[in-house]
Order: sequence, then C-alpha cells, then structure tokens
Amino acid sequence: MDLFGVLYIPNCLLVILFFLLTFYLYGRRSFGFFDQYGIKYPKPTVFLGHLIDMSQKGFNQIFFDWKEKYGDCYGIFFGPVPNLVIADPEVIGEIMVKSFSNFTNRPLAFSVDDYSANMVNIAKDEHWKYLRTVLAPSYSSKKMREMVPLIENVLKTFEKNLNKIADSKEPTDVTILFSGYTMDVIASTGFGIHVDSQEDPDSPVVKNARKVFAGDFFKSIQGVAIIFPIIAKILNHFRPISAFGNMEYFIEFCKELVAERKKEKNTGRKDLLQLMLDAQLEGHENMDKKTEQELKLENITDWRTKRGLTDIEIIAQCMIFLVAGFETTASTLSYFAYCIALNPDVQDKICQEIQEQLGQESPNYDNVQKLTYLDMCMDETLRLFPIAVIITRECKEDCVIKGIKIPKNTGVLFPIMCLHYDSRYWNEPEKFNPDNFSKENKANQTPFTYLPFGGGPRVCAGMRLAELEFKMAVVQLLRKFRLVPCEKTEKKIKFGNAGLLKPVNGIWIRIEHR
Repeated sequence: MDLFGVLYIPNCLLVILFFLLTFYLYGRRSFGFFDQYGIKYPKPTVFLGHLIDMSQKGFNQIFFDWKEKYGDCYGIFFGPVPNLVIADPEVIGEIMVKSFSNFTNRPLAFSVDDYSANMVNIAKDEHWKYLRTVLAPSYSSKKMREMVPLIENVLKTFEKNLNKIADSKEPTDVTILFSGYTMDVIASTGFGIHVDSQEDPDSPVVKNARKVFAGDFFKSIQGVAIIFPIIAKILNHFRPISAFGNMEYFIEFCKELVAERKKEKNTGRKDLLQLMLDAQLEGHENMDKKTEQELKLENITDWRTKRGLTDIEIIAQCMIFLVAGFETTASTLSYFAYCIALNPDVQDKICQEIQEQLGQESPNYDNVQKLTYLDMCMDETLRLFPIAVIITRECKEDCVIKGIKIPKNTGVLFPIMCLHYDSRYWNEPEKFNPDNFSKENKANQTPFTYLPFGGGPRVCAGMRLAELEFKMAVVQLLRKFRLVPCEKTEKKIKFGNAGLLKPVNGIWIRIEHR
C-alpha cells in the first residue's frame, strides 16, 4: 500500500469527515424517538439533548417555558435518553395509582453502584416492595410517639441556639440553623446516635451532607454520566457512589454505624437501624445474586423468611435517610420561616392557634394534630417550594393513557412546580396563601395537582416523621421568637441547579425575642 497515497490530503479529509459524520449521527441516534409517536419536543443538541437548555434557564424555569410552548405533554432528552414530561393531573393519577404495576420503578439515566441500587428510593419491583415493608413500621403512629422524647432533647439545643441568634440581633441564614436541628433529629430517632450538629454546624456529618445537594447538577459527575454512561460504569468500579453523588463519606460513616450496633447486645432500641438489623437472617448478610436466585423468591413472605436484609442494603438505607431526611425537612422549615417572615399576619395567626390549642403544653405527636392552620401553612409552603422539583417513573410495557402513547422503558417526568403554580388549579399561584388548604378548598382540589411528597404507593416513606419534626420545631420557635425580614432577605429566592430545590444565597431573616 502506498503510504503517501493514504496520507494524501483529500483522502485524509474524507476519512476525518466520515468519522465526524459518524460521531454526529451517533450523538443524535435517539432524537427521532418521539416523532414515531406524534409527541412534540424542543429541538435537542447533539449528545447533550436538552441539558444545555436546563443549565442555562435553570432546572425549574425551563419546565415552565416548555409547558407554555408545548402544553401538558411533550418529550425531552437527558443527553441521548428520551423522557416524556407530563403535567396533566389525570394522567399522573393513572400512572401513580391505577397503573402503578406498570410504573413501579424510577428510571436511571446511567448505571449505579451497589449501594445506590439498594436504596429504597431507587430499588425496583419486588426488591423495592420488600425494603418498603421492612421500613414501614418505623413510621407508625406508635413509633412516632416513641420518638417525641428524642425530638424534645434536640429541641433544647435548638432553643438555646435561637436565644443566641436573637441576643445577637444580627440576621441569620436559617438554612444553617434548621440543618443542624434536622440532622440531630434524624441521627437520634433513626440511629440512636448523637452527632451534635446544632452545636457544631461545621461537623463532618452536616458538612458532607450539604455537599451532596449543593453542586450544580449539570457540572457534576452525574451530568457527565448522563451523556456518557460508560463513565458511570468506570467510576462505580473504582469509586462506588461517586457517580450517584458526593456520598463517599457516608459509606464509611454508615459502615461504622452498623458495625458498632452489631457489637452491642440487647440494646433494647427499636429505632430504624435496629429494625433493619432485626430483618437480617444469619449467614445472609453478604448475599450475591446467584445465591439470591437459588432461593426462588416468589413473594414478600419469601423475601422476609428466606432472604432477609443484607449489610449493603442496611448501609444504603442509612445513607439515604441520613442525607435526604436531613435536607428535605431543613429546607421546608427554611422556606416556611421565609414565608411567615414576609407575612406577619399569618405568623400571628399561627401563634394564636398554638396558644389556644396547646397553651404551655409541650408539643407531641398527638397535640400537634390540632394545629390545623399550621398544617395549612406547611402545605402552602410545600406548594410554593416543593423540595423535589420533579418526580419520575418508568414504563414497563407499552400503554396508552388518555390518548398518550407511552412506549416500553420510557422515563416519565412530572414537573411538580408547574403543577403547583398552574393558575387552572390555584388562585394567584405566586402568592403565599394558606387558605388554599382550608378544609373546603382541599375538598375541591383537583387530585394530583399537589405532590410535594410524591403520590401512590411510592409516596415518601419518611413523610410522617418530617411533618412531626417540622411542627414540633415551629411550636418551639414561635412561642418565644418572632421572624422578621432583614436587609439580606431576598424578594425572590434564587435557586441553584441542584437535584433538590436549593437557595443559592441561603435564606436570611432576623429572629427576635417576643
């Protein structure tokens, strides 16, 4: 072969052109997906899909823009992966409840490591059902009542910190205040440990938990892994959990937590951690897939009596409940504080209800149920500021719902903020109005237009604990302190591009003695 002939410039250009064309076509290989089903979609970018649009406009705002242009149903691409976006509450209800058996799972844009795959929020089918049945008893009414003394202990430090902040007369970022409180509650009620997050806001536990949700999703490893899934596989092999999030610290933390508890005998504890350890079967702590298949698990009873929980599953649940449980409730309390600081009439009404219903009685699981107006304010806060901005499901088999064709293996996204701010379902949706959740208005509410905790069988497992720790904190706070806006209070909160609804600049208000 004539080497110079091969290197002849026109030939080189043709080869380069061929590879560039192949690369281009590969990068848009899935972009005709929605055309065959007659579904509208914005024009995607090669390899990136709509990630650039999301990054530039913001993870929240872009869905409002698309909804205005394409309606309640359209397609988007996370990198090369097609996803159907649905903001029709009737279709959402069908998917979440009536057709749940076909939409049991959540889609994953890239492969995850063993720890991530075993988290209850990611687990699939029978595996998810089993994990859910193991965890469910830890959030029963009986368990909630048993947790109250533990939360009361955390509230003592919480009040001490409130006094320090009020005495200083300086504005404070309440996201830091509430982060310490919720981490201490989760650690105490779920795992029987004292991490002292309130006394030390920069403790490693809180510091690392904040990092998990603090970064820009589109500049993170996850964003890159969506475009090039092979990167996730490589990372999962060498650095487990790194592709899913910055949670390496929590692998070791939770491993030590489990190991220490196993060393203890007859502790008498019945917290979340002990509940999971009690669900283990001797010899099955480190089970491989082959052994699991040989057990021939046919129902949940088989999972419970033949298989039990593995160490990886226990560590995975510890990780997700520590991190997600801490962040979601802390953010809700922070947004609530912001809302009532800007609406002093609402704040006064909550204080009046606390005085009338509780007097000087300490808040507990039973008496906070009487605080109906506080309930309304909590619900309205979560309408304006839903912590999870999208909810996802995956279609197992081809189906048609309300004329919409949903192909097998397609991810379905529900843009929560679009539903919560839709003027078809809410009067003056931009306004903080607790009356949206009065008894009368809730009765007339269109189902599946309010989804801060999700819906259907996969509704948030920790919802009841989140509501309890929220209400107990608010009672303790408003009895002795008043929240007022300050010069650093933003008129409109700026959100980051994190996986959850995160304020970029914190939430600054002034806390005063009453």
